[in-house]
Amino acid sequence: MVRTLQIMGILLLVSAHALFAQTNEWATDYVTLDDPVNGTLNRTTSVAVVDSNHFVALITRNSAAGGDLINYLAGYVNADSVNGRLSMPPVLGSGVGSWAFILDRVDFADAFQIASGPDNLVYLANNDANHNVLVFELTTTEVASSQFRMETGSDMIWGIEVDDNGYVYVCDLNGDDSKTDEVRIYPPVTDGTAAWGTSHDSSPVTTIDLPPGEYRGITTSGDGTQVFISQSSERTILKYTGTPESGYAADASFGLTLDPADMLETPSGTIVPTVLGLGFLNDPPALFAAVDTLFFGGEDGGYAYGRVYVIDPATGTNNDTIDVAQWNFDQNGSFTDASSKGRSGGFTSVMDVDVEAGERAVYSQTWFGWAVEKWLFDGDLGTVVSVEPIPDVVPTSFTLGQNYPNPFNPSTTIEFEIQQAGFVTLSVYNMLGQKVTTLVNERLSPGAYKTTFEASQFPSGIFFYSLDTASFRETKKMVFLK
Repeated sequence: MVRTLQIMGILLLVSAHALFAQTNEWATDYVTLDDPVNGTLNRTTSVAVVDSNHFVALITRNSAAGGDLINYLAGYVNADSVNGRLSMPPVLGSGVGSWAFILDRVDFADAFQIASGPDNLVYLANNDANHNVLVFELTTTEVASSQFRMETGSDMIWGIEVDDNGYVYVCDLNGDDSKTDEVRIYPPVTDGTAAWGTSHDSSPVTTIDLPPGEYRGITTSGDGTQVFISQSSERTILKYTGTPESGYAADASFGLTLDPADMLETPSGTIVPTVLGLGFLNDPPALFAAVDTLFFGGEDGGYAYGRVYVIDPATGTNNDTIDVAQWNFDQNGSFTDASSKGRSGGFTSVMDVDVEAGERAVYSQTWFGWAVEKWLFDGDLGTVVSVEPIPDVVPTSFTLGQNYPNPFNPSTTIEFEIQQAGFVTLSVYNMLGQKVTTLVNERLSPGAYKTTFEASQFPSGIFFYSLDTASFRETKKMVFLK
Protein backbone atom coordinates (compact mmCIF):
# COMPACT_ATOMS: atom_id res chain seq x y z
CA MET A 1 0.00 0.00 0.00
CA VAL A 2 2.81 2.40 0.85
CA ARG A 3 4.54 1.70 -2.45
CA THR A 4 1.25 2.34 -4.29
CA LEU A 5 0.82 5.67 -2.55
CA GLN A 6 4.36 6.66 -3.46
CA ILE A 7 3.75 5.97 -7.12
CA MET A 8 0.42 7.80 -7.02
CA GLY A 9 2.11 10.79 -5.45
CA ILE A 10 4.64 11.00 -8.24
CA LEU A 11 1.96 10.66 -10.93
CA LEU A 12 -0.20 13.33 -9.32
CA LEU A 13 2.61 15.78 -8.77
CA VAL A 14 2.29 17.70 -12.00
CA SER A 15 -1.50 17.95 -12.00
CA ALA A 16 -1.65 18.82 -8.30
CA HIS A 17 1.01 21.52 -8.50
CA ALA A 18 -1.44 24.20 -9.62
CA LEU A 19 -3.82 23.34 -6.79
CA PHE A 20 -1.30 23.57 -3.97
CA ALA A 21 -0.25 27.04 -2.89
CA GLN A 22 3.02 26.42 -1.07
CA THR A 23 5.82 24.30 -2.50
CA ASN A 24 8.77 26.37 -1.29
CA GLU A 25 9.95 26.87 -4.83
CA TRP A 26 10.99 29.78 -7.05
CA ALA A 27 9.16 30.73 -10.23
CA THR A 28 9.05 33.76 -12.47
CA ASP A 29 6.30 36.27 -11.80
CA TYR A 30 7.01 37.66 -15.25
CA VAL A 31 9.75 38.19 -17.81
CA THR A 32 9.83 41.28 -20.02
CA LEU A 33 9.09 40.22 -23.58
CA ASP A 34 11.86 40.54 -26.13
CA ASP A 35 9.81 42.69 -28.51
CA PRO A 36 9.74 46.34 -29.68
CA VAL A 37 7.09 47.34 -27.15
CA ASN A 38 8.43 46.09 -23.82
CA GLY A 39 11.85 44.63 -24.58
CA THR A 40 15.25 45.92 -23.58
CA LEU A 41 16.20 45.46 -27.27
CA ASN A 42 19.75 44.26 -26.71
CA ARG A 43 22.07 42.38 -24.35
CA THR A 44 20.84 43.08 -20.85
CA THR A 45 23.68 43.38 -18.36
CA SER A 46 22.27 44.55 -15.03
CA VAL A 47 19.06 45.53 -13.26
CA ALA A 48 18.46 48.04 -10.45
CA VAL A 49 15.12 47.81 -8.59
CA VAL A 50 13.70 51.08 -7.30
CA ASP A 51 10.38 49.70 -6.05
CA SER A 52 8.02 46.84 -6.76
CA ASN A 53 7.87 46.49 -10.57
CA HIS A 54 9.79 49.78 -10.94
CA PHE A 55 13.32 49.16 -12.22
CA VAL A 56 16.01 50.21 -14.64
CA ALA A 57 17.86 47.85 -16.98
CA LEU A 58 21.39 48.42 -18.26
CA ILE A 59 21.86 47.35 -21.87
CA THR A 60 25.17 46.75 -23.62
CA ARG A 61 25.97 46.52 -27.33
CA ASN A 62 28.86 46.92 -29.73
CA SER A 63 29.49 50.36 -31.15
CA ALA A 64 28.80 50.87 -34.84
CA ALA A 65 32.50 51.47 -35.44
CA GLY A 66 33.61 48.52 -33.31
CA GLY A 67 35.90 48.89 -30.34
CA ASP A 68 34.45 49.71 -26.93
CA LEU A 69 31.08 48.47 -25.80
CA ILE A 70 28.45 51.15 -25.46
CA ASN A 71 25.39 51.26 -23.23
CA TYR A 72 21.98 52.73 -22.62
CA LEU A 73 19.37 52.55 -19.85
CA ALA A 74 15.76 51.38 -20.10
CA GLY A 75 13.32 52.39 -17.36
CA TYR A 76 10.24 50.39 -16.34
CA VAL A 77 7.32 51.59 -14.20
CA ASN A 78 4.47 49.28 -13.11
CA ALA A 79 6.05 46.60 -15.23
CA ASP A 80 4.86 43.16 -16.21
CA SER A 81 5.77 41.01 -19.20
CA VAL A 82 4.03 43.26 -21.76
CA ASN A 83 3.82 46.66 -20.06
CA GLY A 84 5.92 49.19 -18.23
CA ARG A 85 8.82 50.21 -20.43
CA LEU A 86 9.22 53.96 -20.69
CA SER A 87 10.20 55.68 -23.91
CA MET A 88 13.55 54.42 -25.07
CA PRO A 89 16.38 56.92 -25.57
CA PRO A 90 17.35 57.59 -29.21
CA VAL A 91 20.36 55.29 -29.14
CA LEU A 92 19.13 52.27 -31.03
CA GLY A 93 20.88 53.41 -34.21
CA SER A 94 24.41 54.73 -33.89
CA GLY A 95 24.05 56.80 -30.72
CA VAL A 96 25.25 56.11 -27.20
CA GLY A 97 23.60 56.71 -23.85
CA SER A 98 24.90 59.59 -21.76
CA TRP A 99 24.57 61.54 -18.53
CA ALA A 100 24.12 65.30 -18.93
CA PHE A 101 23.53 68.23 -16.59
CA ILE A 102 23.52 71.79 -18.00
CA LEU A 103 26.79 71.94 -20.01
CA ASP A 104 28.33 68.86 -18.40
CA ARG A 105 28.10 65.60 -20.34
CA VAL A 106 29.57 62.10 -19.92
CA ASP A 107 28.96 59.36 -22.50
CA PHE A 108 28.44 55.78 -21.40
CA ALA A 109 31.38 53.45 -21.99
CA ASP A 110 32.03 49.83 -20.97
CA ALA A 111 29.47 49.87 -18.14
CA PHE A 112 28.35 46.52 -16.73
CA GLN A 113 26.49 47.21 -13.49
CA ILE A 114 23.97 49.60 -11.97
CA ALA A 115 22.49 49.93 -8.48
CA SER A 116 19.50 51.65 -6.93
CA GLY A 117 19.52 53.94 -3.90
CA PRO A 118 17.16 56.11 -1.88
CA ASP A 119 14.94 58.73 -3.56
CA ASN A 120 14.45 56.73 -6.80
CA LEU A 121 18.09 57.25 -7.77
CA VAL A 122 20.03 54.81 -9.95
CA TYR A 123 23.84 54.68 -10.05
CA LEU A 124 25.89 53.56 -13.07
CA ALA A 125 29.52 52.37 -12.80
CA ASN A 126 30.85 53.94 -16.00
CA ASN A 127 34.26 53.51 -17.59
CA ASP A 128 34.86 56.80 -19.32
CA ALA A 129 38.34 58.34 -18.93
CA ASN A 130 37.61 59.32 -15.30
CA HIS A 131 35.57 56.20 -14.43
CA ASN A 132 32.58 58.15 -13.20
CA VAL A 133 29.69 56.99 -11.10
CA LEU A 134 26.76 58.59 -12.93
CA VAL A 135 23.50 59.18 -11.07
CA PHE A 136 20.02 59.12 -12.61
CA GLU A 137 16.44 59.36 -11.35
CA LEU A 138 13.69 56.99 -12.39
CA THR A 139 10.57 59.13 -12.88
CA THR A 140 7.15 58.11 -14.16
CA THR A 141 8.18 59.11 -17.68
CA GLU A 142 11.94 58.63 -18.08
CA VAL A 143 15.34 57.79 -16.68
CA ALA A 144 16.56 61.34 -16.14
CA SER A 145 20.08 62.58 -15.43
CA SER A 146 20.51 64.06 -11.97
CA GLN A 147 23.06 66.73 -11.13
CA PHE A 148 25.33 64.15 -9.50
CA ARG A 149 28.39 62.28 -10.70
CA MET A 150 31.65 61.19 -9.09
CA GLU A 151 35.06 60.57 -10.66
CA THR A 152 36.55 57.44 -9.07
CA GLY A 153 40.07 57.35 -10.53
CA SER A 154 41.99 55.59 -13.28
CA ASP A 155 41.03 51.95 -12.73
CA MET A 156 38.22 50.09 -14.48
CA ILE A 157 35.21 49.74 -12.18
CA TRP A 158 32.57 47.00 -12.35
CA GLY A 159 30.60 46.36 -9.13
CA ILE A 160 28.48 49.07 -7.53
CA GLU A 161 26.04 49.17 -4.60
CA VAL A 162 24.21 51.77 -2.51
CA ASP A 163 23.11 51.06 1.07
CA ASP A 164 19.89 52.28 2.67
CA ASN A 165 21.66 55.37 4.04
CA GLY A 166 22.87 56.37 0.59
CA TYR A 167 26.56 55.44 0.89
CA VAL A 168 27.94 54.39 -2.50
CA TYR A 169 30.26 51.36 -2.80
CA VAL A 170 32.36 51.07 -5.96
CA CYS A 171 34.61 48.08 -6.70
CA ASP A 172 37.48 47.87 -9.18
CA LEU A 173 37.39 45.04 -11.69
CA ASN A 174 40.97 44.07 -10.83
CA GLY A 175 42.73 43.93 -7.48
CA ASP A 176 46.47 43.65 -6.90
CA ASP A 177 49.13 44.34 -4.29
CA SER A 178 50.05 47.71 -5.80
CA LYS A 179 46.91 49.37 -4.41
CA THR A 180 44.91 49.28 -1.19
CA ASP A 181 41.62 50.85 -2.29
CA GLU A 182 39.95 48.36 -4.61
CA VAL A 183 36.64 49.24 -2.91
CA ARG A 184 35.92 52.96 -2.47
CA ILE A 185 32.97 54.13 -0.39
CA TYR A 186 31.58 57.61 -1.07
CA PRO A 187 29.19 59.70 1.04
CA PRO A 188 25.51 59.98 0.10
CA VAL A 189 24.64 62.49 -2.59
CA THR A 190 22.37 64.19 -0.05
CA ASP A 191 25.40 65.21 2.02
CA GLY A 192 25.76 68.25 -0.23
CA THR A 193 26.58 69.11 -3.81
CA ALA A 194 30.30 69.77 -3.28
CA ALA A 195 31.24 66.11 -3.49
CA TRP A 196 28.81 64.90 -6.13
CA GLY A 197 27.46 68.01 -7.81
CA THR A 198 30.40 70.41 -8.15
CA SER A 199 33.92 69.02 -7.81
CA HIS A 200 33.06 65.40 -8.75
CA ASP A 201 36.39 64.19 -7.36
CA SER A 202 36.10 64.02 -3.59
CA SER A 203 38.01 61.39 -1.64
CA PRO A 204 36.07 58.34 -0.43
CA VAL A 205 35.09 58.22 3.24
CA THR A 206 36.82 54.84 3.53
CA THR A 207 38.29 52.08 1.36
CA ILE A 208 38.73 48.31 1.45
CA ASP A 209 41.95 46.57 0.42
CA LEU A 210 41.18 43.39 -1.52
CA PRO A 211 43.55 40.52 -2.31
CA PRO A 212 44.71 40.10 -5.90
CA GLY A 213 41.94 38.88 -8.16
CA GLU A 214 39.07 39.81 -10.44
CA TYR A 215 35.87 41.22 -8.94
CA ARG A 216 32.46 41.40 -10.60
CA GLY A 217 29.91 42.01 -7.86
CA ILE A 218 29.35 43.87 -4.60
CA THR A 219 26.42 44.27 -2.22
CA THR A 220 25.78 45.37 1.35
CA SER A 221 23.29 44.88 4.13
CA GLY A 222 20.88 47.80 4.36
CA ASP A 223 22.76 49.42 7.23
CA GLY A 224 26.12 49.02 5.53
CA THR A 225 27.64 46.90 8.31
CA GLN A 226 28.17 43.89 6.01
CA VAL A 227 29.86 44.11 2.61
CA PHE A 228 29.98 41.11 0.25
CA ILE A 229 32.24 41.01 -2.82
CA SER A 230 32.42 38.44 -5.64
CA GLN A 231 36.02 37.41 -6.20
CA SER A 232 35.16 35.88 -9.54
CA SER A 233 38.68 34.76 -10.39
CA GLU A 234 38.68 32.50 -7.31
CA ARG A 235 34.98 31.51 -7.54
CA THR A 236 34.44 32.82 -4.03
CA ILE A 237 32.61 35.54 -2.08
CA LEU A 238 34.45 37.70 0.46
CA LYS A 239 32.78 39.37 3.43
CA TYR A 240 33.85 42.49 5.32
CA THR A 241 32.21 43.94 8.42
CA GLY A 242 32.31 47.48 9.85
CA THR A 243 30.80 50.82 8.90
CA PRO A 244 31.57 53.53 6.35
CA GLU A 245 32.59 55.79 9.23
CA SER A 246 34.89 53.34 11.06
CA GLY A 247 36.18 51.20 8.18
CA TYR A 248 35.97 47.46 7.43
CA ALA A 249 37.79 44.25 8.30
CA ALA A 250 37.63 40.81 6.68
CA ASP A 251 35.13 38.41 8.29
CA ALA A 252 36.81 35.00 8.51
CA SER A 253 33.64 33.33 9.86
CA PHE A 254 31.98 33.67 6.45
CA GLY A 255 33.05 31.42 3.64
CA LEU A 256 31.55 30.52 0.29
CA THR A 257 33.60 29.05 -2.53
CA LEU A 258 32.01 27.15 -5.38
CA ASP A 259 32.61 23.42 -5.27
CA PRO A 260 35.19 22.27 -7.85
CA ALA A 261 32.48 19.95 -9.15
CA ASP A 262 30.11 22.88 -9.68
CA MET A 263 30.43 22.87 -13.45
CA LEU A 264 28.80 21.24 -16.44
CA GLU A 265 30.19 19.20 -19.32
CA THR A 266 28.51 19.92 -22.66
CA PRO A 267 29.26 19.09 -26.31
CA SER A 268 30.54 22.64 -26.67
CA GLY A 269 32.97 22.32 -23.78
CA THR A 270 33.19 22.54 -20.02
CA ILE A 271 31.06 25.21 -18.38
CA VAL A 272 32.98 26.59 -15.40
CA PRO A 273 30.71 29.13 -13.70
CA THR A 274 31.72 31.68 -11.11
CA VAL A 275 30.10 34.16 -8.75
CA LEU A 276 29.06 37.41 -10.42
CA GLY A 277 26.47 40.03 -9.35
CA LEU A 278 25.15 40.06 -5.78
CA GLY A 279 22.02 41.26 -3.99
CA PHE A 280 21.01 41.43 -0.32
CA LEU A 281 17.64 41.04 1.41
CA ASN A 282 17.41 42.48 4.92
CA ASP A 283 14.36 40.57 6.19
CA PRO A 284 14.88 37.68 6.39
CA PRO A 285 18.63 38.15 5.96
CA ALA A 286 19.69 36.49 2.71
CA LEU A 287 22.50 36.98 0.21
CA PHE A 288 21.72 36.29 -3.45
CA ALA A 289 24.53 35.49 -5.91
CA ALA A 290 24.33 35.21 -9.70
CA VAL A 291 26.37 32.13 -10.65
CA ASP A 292 27.15 31.66 -14.33
CA THR A 293 29.80 31.98 -16.99
CA LEU A 294 30.52 35.30 -18.71
CA PHE A 295 29.56 35.57 -22.37
CA PHE A 296 29.50 31.79 -22.99
CA GLY A 297 26.46 30.95 -25.07
CA GLY A 298 25.43 28.18 -27.42
CA GLU A 299 22.60 25.65 -27.39
CA ASP A 300 24.92 22.98 -26.02
CA GLY A 301 27.05 25.52 -24.16
CA GLY A 302 26.48 28.20 -21.58
CA TYR A 303 22.70 28.30 -21.87
CA ALA A 304 22.49 24.97 -20.03
CA TYR A 305 23.85 26.55 -16.84
CA GLY A 306 22.80 29.63 -14.90
CA ARG A 307 21.66 29.97 -11.28
CA VAL A 308 21.04 32.31 -8.40
CA TYR A 309 22.23 30.92 -5.07
CA VAL A 310 20.42 31.90 -1.85
CA ILE A 311 23.11 32.14 0.83
CA ASP A 312 23.19 32.49 4.61
CA PRO A 313 24.97 35.85 5.06
CA ALA A 314 26.34 34.80 8.46
CA THR A 315 28.03 31.55 7.48
CA GLY A 316 28.13 31.41 3.69
CA THR A 317 25.98 28.28 3.55
CA ASN A 318 24.13 27.90 0.25
CA ASN A 319 20.54 27.37 1.46
CA ASP A 320 18.61 27.31 -1.82
CA THR A 321 18.98 27.64 -5.58
CA ILE A 322 17.03 29.42 -8.29
CA ASP A 323 17.97 27.23 -11.26
CA VAL A 324 17.31 29.65 -14.11
CA ALA A 325 18.57 27.34 -16.86
CA GLN A 326 16.43 24.43 -15.67
CA TRP A 327 13.40 26.71 -15.43
CA ASN A 328 13.91 27.85 -19.03
CA PHE A 329 14.21 24.25 -20.20
CA ASP A 330 11.15 23.15 -18.23
CA GLN A 331 9.06 25.95 -19.76
CA ASN A 332 10.13 25.44 -23.37
CA GLY A 333 11.87 22.08 -23.73
CA SER A 334 14.95 23.91 -24.94
CA PHE A 335 17.68 26.17 -23.59
CA THR A 336 17.37 28.47 -26.62
CA ASP A 337 13.64 29.08 -26.73
CA ALA A 338 11.56 31.76 -25.03
CA SER A 339 8.23 30.78 -26.60
CA SER A 340 6.48 30.63 -23.21
CA LYS A 341 5.88 34.34 -23.53
CA GLY A 342 6.33 36.24 -20.32
CA ARG A 343 7.41 33.19 -18.29
CA SER A 344 11.01 32.61 -19.33
CA GLY A 345 13.77 34.57 -20.96
CA GLY A 346 15.58 31.62 -22.50
CA PHE A 347 19.27 31.86 -23.43
CA THR A 348 20.36 31.68 -19.78
CA SER A 349 23.11 34.20 -18.98
CA VAL A 350 22.79 35.46 -15.40
CA MET A 351 25.27 38.25 -14.71
CA ASP A 352 23.47 40.28 -12.07
CA VAL A 353 20.74 40.10 -9.45
CA ASP A 354 18.86 42.66 -7.37
CA VAL A 355 16.30 42.32 -4.57
CA GLU A 356 13.09 44.18 -3.82
CA ALA A 357 12.13 44.12 -0.14
CA GLY A 358 8.37 44.70 -0.35
CA GLU A 359 7.49 41.48 -2.17
CA ARG A 360 10.81 39.84 -1.30
CA ALA A 361 11.25 39.50 -5.05
CA VAL A 362 14.47 38.73 -6.88
CA TYR A 363 15.17 40.39 -10.23
CA SER A 364 17.72 38.93 -12.64
CA GLN A 365 18.55 39.53 -16.28
CA THR A 366 19.50 37.51 -19.30
CA TRP A 367 22.43 38.85 -21.31
CA PHE A 368 21.69 36.79 -24.41
CA GLY A 369 17.91 36.68 -23.89
CA TRP A 370 17.57 40.50 -23.81
CA ALA A 371 15.17 40.56 -20.86
CA VAL A 372 14.62 41.22 -17.15
CA GLU A 373 13.19 38.40 -15.02
CA LYS A 374 11.24 38.77 -11.77
CA TRP A 375 11.29 35.76 -9.40
CA LEU A 376 9.03 35.02 -6.42
CA PHE A 377 9.26 32.34 -3.74
CA ASP A 378 5.90 30.68 -3.06
CA GLY A 379 6.65 29.86 0.58
CA ASP A 380 8.08 31.77 3.52
CA LEU A 381 11.71 32.71 2.87
CA GLY A 382 12.28 32.66 6.60
CA THR A 383 11.74 28.90 6.60
CA VAL A 384 14.32 28.09 3.93
CA VAL A 385 16.23 25.33 5.68
CA SER A 386 19.95 24.82 5.46
CA VAL A 387 21.42 21.39 4.95
CA GLU A 388 24.15 20.60 7.48
CA PRO A 389 27.15 18.33 6.74
CA ILE A 390 27.76 15.42 9.14
CA PRO A 391 31.53 15.29 9.75
CA ASP A 392 33.80 12.25 9.59
CA VAL A 393 31.48 10.12 7.45
CA VAL A 394 32.77 8.65 4.18
CA PRO A 395 29.76 7.37 2.21
CA THR A 396 30.06 4.13 0.27
CA SER A 397 26.66 4.41 -1.36
CA PHE A 398 23.61 6.63 -1.73
CA THR A 399 21.31 6.26 1.27
CA LEU A 400 18.25 7.96 2.69
CA GLY A 401 17.77 7.45 6.41
CA GLN A 402 14.54 7.12 8.32
CA ASN A 403 13.55 10.41 9.88
CA TYR A 404 13.81 10.76 13.65
CA PRO A 405 11.82 11.08 15.76
CA ASN A 406 8.99 9.33 13.99
CA PRO A 407 6.15 10.02 14.69
CA PHE A 408 7.14 13.65 15.35
CA ASN A 409 5.71 16.95 16.56
CA PRO A 410 6.43 19.50 15.15
CA SER A 411 9.89 18.87 13.65
CA THR A 412 11.98 15.90 12.60
CA THR A 413 15.52 15.29 11.30
CA ILE A 414 16.31 13.58 8.00
CA GLU A 415 19.79 12.26 7.22
CA PHE A 416 21.14 11.12 3.87
CA GLU A 417 24.43 10.20 2.20
CA ILE A 418 25.57 10.85 -1.37
CA GLN A 419 28.46 9.01 -2.93
CA GLN A 420 29.08 11.33 -5.89
CA ALA A 421 28.99 15.10 -6.27
CA GLY A 422 25.88 16.38 -7.97
CA PHE A 423 22.61 18.25 -7.72
CA VAL A 424 20.46 16.96 -4.84
CA THR A 425 16.78 17.54 -4.15
CA LEU A 426 14.99 16.45 -0.98
CA SER A 427 11.25 17.14 -1.13
CA VAL A 428 8.27 16.39 1.10
CA TYR A 429 4.83 15.32 -0.24
CA ASN A 430 1.45 14.85 1.38
CA MET A 431 -0.88 11.85 0.93
CA LEU A 432 -2.23 13.26 -2.35
CA GLY A 433 1.22 13.48 -3.87
CA GLN A 434 1.28 17.27 -3.57
CA LYS A 435 4.69 18.72 -2.83
CA VAL A 436 4.49 20.68 0.43
CA THR A 437 8.10 21.80 0.72
CA THR A 438 11.59 21.39 -0.70
CA LEU A 439 14.21 20.94 2.02
CA VAL A 440 17.31 20.63 -0.15
CA ASN A 441 17.77 21.96 -3.68
CA GLU A 442 21.46 22.43 -4.42
CA ARG A 443 24.67 20.85 -5.60
CA LEU A 444 26.46 18.89 -2.86
CA SER A 445 29.84 17.21 -2.56
CA PRO A 446 30.10 13.53 -1.55
CA GLY A 447 29.31 13.14 2.14
CA ALA A 448 26.67 12.71 4.82
CA TYR A 449 24.11 15.44 5.53
CA LYS A 450 21.11 16.20 7.71
CA THR A 451 18.27 18.66 7.52
CA THR A 452 15.08 19.44 9.43
CA PHE A 453 11.43 19.32 8.40
CA GLU A 454 9.29 21.67 10.49
CA ALA A 455 5.57 20.84 10.08
CA SER A 456 3.73 23.12 12.51
CA GLN A 457 1.87 24.82 9.62
CA PHE A 458 0.49 21.50 8.32
CA PRO A 459 -2.29 19.22 9.62
CA SER A 460 -1.46 15.90 11.25
CA GLY A 461 -1.03 13.00 8.89
CA ILE A 462 1.29 10.89 6.78
CA PHE A 463 3.98 12.56 4.68
CA PHE A 464 6.51 11.15 2.21
CA TYR A 465 10.00 12.50 1.67
CA SER A 466 11.97 11.77 -1.49
CA LEU A 467 15.69 12.11 -2.19
CA ASP A 468 16.58 12.67 -5.85
CA THR A 469 19.98 12.77 -7.56
CA ALA A 470 21.05 12.06 -11.14
CA SER A 471 21.50 8.34 -10.34
CA PHE A 472 19.48 7.69 -7.19
CA ARG A 473 15.95 8.12 -5.92
CA GLU A 474 14.35 6.84 -2.73
CA THR A 475 11.15 7.72 -0.87
CA LYS A 476 10.21 7.08 2.76
CA LYS A 477 7.19 7.66 4.98
CA MET A 478 6.93 9.73 8.15
CA VAL A 479 4.05 10.51 10.51
CA PHE A 480 3.21 13.93 11.96
CA LEU A 481 1.04 13.79 15.11
CA LYS A 482 0.00 17.00 16.84
